[in-house]
Amino acid sequence: MPISTGHPSAAARAAAACVLFAAAAVLASAFFSPRRELAVDAERVLMAYALLLPLGASRVLEGTKKIVLLGAFFAIVAVNAAVSFLQARDLYRPFPLITRGSREATGAFVGNPGSLALALALCAVACLGLVLFTKRRWPRAAAGIGIVVFAGGLLANRNLTSLSALVAGAGILLLARFGRRAALPLALMLLFVGAGILAYSPMRQRAAETLSALRARDWDRFLTYRLGPWAAATQMARERPWFGFGPGTFGAEFVPHRLKAEIGLRLHLTNPLMTSSYAEAHCDYLQLFAEGGIPAGLALLAAVVLLFRGLLAAARREPDGAARTEAVLLLAFLGAGAVAALTWFPLQRPISALPLLLASGRAWRIAQAPEGGP
Repeated sequence: MPISTGHPSAAARAAAACVLFAAAAVLASAFFSPRRELAVDAERVLMAYALLLPLGASRVLEGTKKIVLLGAFFAIVAVNAAVSFLQARDLYRPFPLITRGSREATGAFVGNPGSLALALALCAVACLGLVLFTKRRWPRAAAGIGIVVFAGGLLANRNLTSLSALVAGAGILLLARFGRRAALPLALMLLFVGAGILAYSPMRQRAAETLSALRARDWDRFLTYRLGPWAAATQMARERPWFGFGPGTFGAEFVPHRLKAEIGLRLHLTNPLMTSSYAEAHCDYLQLFAEGGIPAGLALLAAVVLLFRGLLAAARREPDGAARTEAVLLLAFLGAGAVAALTWFPLQRPISALPLLLASGRAWRIAQAPEGGP
């Protein structure tokens, strides 16, 4: 079913206005930044990334073109998944790395295992969507194989953030497919996730460490020592609420603002691991408030809410068919990314930022109902 054309709805126009306002606010934050040279350099990168939104909303992703791009994404991540498996078994290492344990050494060509794990989760969500909503046999079979490959790669990387993103995206798909009868499929999904964790010894140990921190109420350890960067980001937003410190400045501002937060909270928020410093806040939402300011953060959050609202409306109003399938797949795909952004930085790594931003542009296009439409 072709995408409906016409004037965008009021919600779509409001979402676009929020994005434009946020972009202008972040641009202003770069020029008002106390670290202007660093912020302006980062702003150039953000402007290039921002072009993916109108590109995704354009006719570039019409017809089979979006299938080709999705297939390319699958292929790239599958190659990295294979290399990650070999790294986990200590059979092949494309780059010699000195790491503490094996968990940090399975990032394949992406480098960071957490970033690779998120890409694997996004691919697994997309494959599950194809299995649930595609009627053609061969695409469903290929997608089923993809689920096994990408979910296996997730276990090898032992990343709980990406696993939670997968559960969120899969939950959206199962609810859309089965409606009120989704309780059993959801329970089976959680059972399979638990069985996978128990079956793979390194992942079982990772889960045991997390449960141990939860029982001890050691919230910083439970969150993999993210309270430090979160407190620093909050402190940055409090100090410069209107314009923030400028894009790309969190790494330079992290230590002094973490120390200020520790004094105010009367807590030690140190990370005992070797990765004790942070260039990212490990929460894309908080980092936007810290670097771009509160107005920019609120505007972008409003755009996200409006986008999801429009996608949900599109999924409900479209009859069963290609248009509804695409709306549901985008809802699950972007939902997984939104959950991951709570404790990670998917919009700051190309392997996840490119598909998420293109999908956001496409979602804006298909979510807009023509004026006077249903």
